Amino acid sequence: MRLTRTRSGVTDGPREPSLFAAIPALRRQAVLAGALALPIAAAIVVQAAALAAAVDAGLAGRDWSTARGAIAALVGAVLARAALTALAEIRGRRAGGAAMADLRARIVGATLRAGAADRGARRAGELGVLLVQGGDAVERWAGRVLPQMALAVTVPVVALTAIAVLDPLSAALLAPTLPLLILFLVLAGGDARRVAQERSAALSLLGAHLLDVVRGLPLLRSVGREHVQSEQLHRAGRAYRTATMQTLRSAFVSSFALEFVAMLGTALVAVVAGVRLVDGSLAFAPALTVLLLAPEIYGPLRRAGVEYHAAADARATLTRLLAVLGTTGEERPPGRAVPGHAERAVVRVESAVVRPDGADRDVLRGLDLELRRGEIAAVVGPSGSGKSTLLRVLLGLQPLHAGRVRCGPTDLQDLDPDAWRAGIAWMPQRPAVLPATLAENLRLARGDADDAALWGALRDAGLATWAHALPGGLDARLGEGGVAVSAGERRRLALARVALRDPWLVLADEPTANLDLVTAALVRDTLARIVEGRTAVLVTHEPQLLPIATVTVRLDAGRVASRARAVAA
Repeated sequence: MRLTRTRSGVTDGPREPSLFAAIPALRRQAVLAGALALPIAAAIVVQAAALAAAVDAGLAGRDWSTARGAIAALVGAVLARAALTALAEIRGRRAGGAAMADLRARIVGATLRAGAADRGARRAGELGVLLVQGGDAVERWAGRVLPQMALAVTVPVVALTAIAVLDPLSAALLAPTLPLLILFLVLAGGDARRVAQERSAALSLLGAHLLDVVRGLPLLRSVGREHVQSEQLHRAGRAYRTATMQTLRSAFVSSFALEFVAMLGTALVAVVAGVRLVDGSLAFAPALTVLLLAPEIYGPLRRAGVEYHAAADARATLTRLLAVLGTTGEERPPGRAVPGHAERAVVRVESAVVRPDGADRDVLRGLDLELRRGEIAAVVGPSGSGKSTLLRVLLGLQPLHAGRVRCGPTDLQDLDPDAWRAGIAWMPQRPAVLPATLAENLRLARGDADDAALWGALRDAGLATWAHALPGGLDARLGEGGVAVSAGERRRLALARVALRDPWLVLADEPTANLDLVTAALVRDTLARIVEGRTAVLVTHEPQLLPIATVTVRLDAGRVASRARAVAA
């Protein structure tokens, strides 16, 4: 099976319209924020005018009954503004959560569908940081930044229009300050985007490196090299701390600039309006309305500037996640269904060539292999000869640079990968045991299996007695926080999954490696029972596994060096 891959690094990323196009939840939130911005702006104008009218009535000594309409309008405007703002933020946070949930699902699905080389090119720690830490930034962006951006466009226009109607001179004083404020926003935005990308990269590096160190800590301690990694973690932490301080510095500088311009514009209008109010050329109610609306012109722009750093963090996260999706080839045209009776077909690997990214030589060099129906092939050879790579090729997880794999007359490139793998059971060298119940661990192989099928698989793997002795049986929790599982029990659990899946093709990578002789013999005998009547490929260095094979294939330097009938013990 040949998988096509694209190579792309993380650049400045797509602009917001591209993000909206890629993430429907954010696009819907942007439309909603824009729709709510106009009524919020109208509520702000009504609130200012009603408050000015009510205060004017009180200062003039008129009966408060004459201001009932203004007070009612004021209360209604305040409530409407609060309700609409809360609606925009609540819907935005939900949209941000939906966007991250959608992205997480797409990333996991794309990673699972991608080739092993693609997955290896991205460090698990980096993906974990992006998917977990990035959720808060995206939720804040959708819940606060997008509504604020919509208000920053709408409110200044509406408020300035209202001021122009009430007092053209004040509008003329305020209008020139808006381009200056926008210029500061643009300058601050460019700097914020740069520091946010640096901070995101530093956080990803720190998370990825920490995960790698934790995974390799036993080996590091065994060779006395843990102190070296401690120093490297300190360096990664310092880089993240420096990037965070740069973000704070940028935020403080931009906030000061925005506050200064807003204060200057408001003070200018207040002084001019005060002088005109004293000499009687401007009535009290319009003057107070203008003074109340002047800060509202700058308010959304100032808040947008403050939130822009959250926007920069969210955009950096989203663009990196979309870049990951781009390298996985997430969108793949649907393939044809696996031909009927695939288990009766011959599987052929023809002139397969594999060269991992960054390698200076091919792992497989024109490898040719034929697997006949019911054949159990033991694949042997020195380390680095391509044995495990061959298994990944048969699974469809390793892209071929040349050659092809066929099932009967059909090229696997033309088949639906999920349908192809549905008939295959994979037993890795280090089977995973999740911190979950025994039943949940077994159902990784077949999610719809009932308890009777689970017990049957356990009996086939020779684990029924062990499972009955567990507290809770199938409901016993394994792994961390539960029952400890030995290496031999892990291998037989993997065999139970194979039996439960009932495949036509079994692929096993070193099924008896690193086991004592007694446990290895148990695993070998169990494997022999399970693969009987099925096609199987068993990669091994262990001679005791050869007697259960019907053919032995020796690999050397990425090619088939020999193929012979296995010699029974």
